[in-house]
Amino acid sequence: MLRNSKNKVQRFVHFTRGLAAVKQLKRKIPENAKPAKSAGLELPVEETLNPNYLSRMLGSSYRTWAAALDKHPELKTVKRRDLLSSYDTLKSLKYTVDDIVAKPMIIYYGASTLSNRHSVLLECGFHNITIQTLFKYVTVINKPINFLKAHRLIPYNVNVPQHIADIITDECLPHNFQLPVDVGENITLKELRESLLNSYLQARLQMNETELQKMWRVYSRVRHKSFRSVQDAIELLTTVFKFPAERLRKNAFLLHADADNMRRIIKEIPTINGHDIRDIGFRRPKILMSNCDSLTQTMQHVRAFGINEDAVLRCLEVLTLGPDTVLERLRDINQIEQFQVLGSNPRILRLVHYQNKARLRLDYLNQLKVRCASLHILSCGSDAFAKFARDGSDRTKGRDIVVFLGNIFQKDEQLLRNLLSRHPNWCHIPVLQVKQCLEYLQSKKFDLDDIFRNIHLLLYPIKRIEEKLLLLQVNEALEELHLPVTDMHALGNNEILTLILYLIESEFHFTGDGIWTEQQTHHVENFNNLLPDFPESLNKVYKYGVKPSEKSTMFNF
Repeated sequence: MLRNSKNKVQRFVHFTRGLAAVKQLKRKIPENAKPAKSAGLELPVEETLNPNYLSRMLGSSYRTWAAALDKHPELKTVKRRDLLSSYDTLKSLKYTVDDIVAKPMIIYYGASTLSNRHSVLLECGFHNITIQTLFKYVTVINKPINFLKAHRLIPYNVNVPQHIADIITDECLPHNFQLPVDVGENITLKELRESLLNSYLQARLQMNETELQKMWRVYSRVRHKSFRSVQDAIELLTTVFKFPAERLRKNAFLLHADADNMRRIIKEIPTINGHDIRDIGFRRPKILMSNCDSLTQTMQHVRAFGINEDAVLRCLEVLTLGPDTVLERLRDINQIEQFQVLGSNPRILRLVHYQNKARLRLDYLNQLKVRCASLHILSCGSDAFAKFARDGSDRTKGRDIVVFLGNIFQKDEQLLRNLLSRHPNWCHIPVLQVKQCLEYLQSKKFDLDDIFRNIHLLLYPIKRIEEKLLLLQVNEALEELHLPVTDMHALGNNEILTLILYLIESEFHFTGDGIWTEQQTHHVENFNNLLPDFPESLNKVYKYGVKPSEKSTMFNF
């Protein structure tokens, strides 16, 4: 009956549009109305170090620390928790607050750095390591053995090469393996340790000369790692995490990992969403380089934002970021509406890991008037993004919409895709518009069941929906439609939404073109010749794409 009255409706639309417009002025909602933003978690504002805090927590006088901060202002940038960790480490190494005040910049170094450097000096035969020696570690390690003995930093009777060799107790080494300890004392500690470590790694991990050179060039910090730590890390990685020698050679940065920290990770974070942390560490070795406390904080931040642990498994790289960085980026997601709408997406943490890239791309696409920037496009590789931008296809595969509505309606994603696919243009609508339309309908007291029965209405501009909703409040419109009621309030919510969808599409001959706003034209499948120049060298020079010039011509879809 409704379809037969299509022509009458089209004639009547012009008559009633004036009446509807009057009411619309009073109740108008902008087409690009922004949803309310969630405040999220705020980053704690931490005070810089000051003399009062240092004297209270570490000891000594206010005046002493005030003088130290004046002389070394960079100390003020040290975070308080890092300061306390460094202080606890120095205290465990038997240094007093008076020692620290004598060399206040010593607390600028991290706790693990201080502990490791002290271990290296002990392995090299140093006795009575003063805080001055520890502070000048880099200088000391580059001095010849005979020079260090002459200055009584190392006792004369200590055979330094043999002293280091005695530390190697790895049972997996060949029985006939011996470190080359017949070297003179003109060699520097740095050169000696590199030579001995090379021999050990060649025997233990079968590293060849090329791999060793690459390790020293790319992962130079390994040279400052104690032999005991390297040996302990290799044993843990091969026995507990089941790393074969080949995988360790390809991930040589793991030689700098802290074995005690990895043991803490196994104990304190045994699983993530039911998956063994040892398997996760094997898949993404870089995670094992993260501090256990940092990993714990990162997981807490993720849960605090209502993100399931399954999302972590889909983007394990997020565990390699610092917890403060993760918190700040999670907060930013709640402040950028195009990101906020993706909050329920199981791949949302890709926007955390690739947020800098995603923001640049979003800005670039906004300038091109491209609305359908999917999570995949914002975080994919440079080649895929360049192809998307060049093709000029302002559409997605609908994944973001299906996931978003699946969480809203608690329906199977395939069912939703099958329903939405009945509309020929559904993939050309950004998920943000769907969210805004849903919020508008809910504000008009339409419940989720009624909206689900008319799910295609979510693809249409709010302005058109409101126009037809106002139209149905005009009695003459109901009479023209030959409806069996004279008042819209006699209709059920499901019937009202169905009528709105019908009235919109009746103006477009039921082609589905009612989804386009007045500022939009139909989708252009290929407009390569219209795009601003996009560099061919994108992957070599530009990592995220290039922002078009403000003078470039912009195009509507």
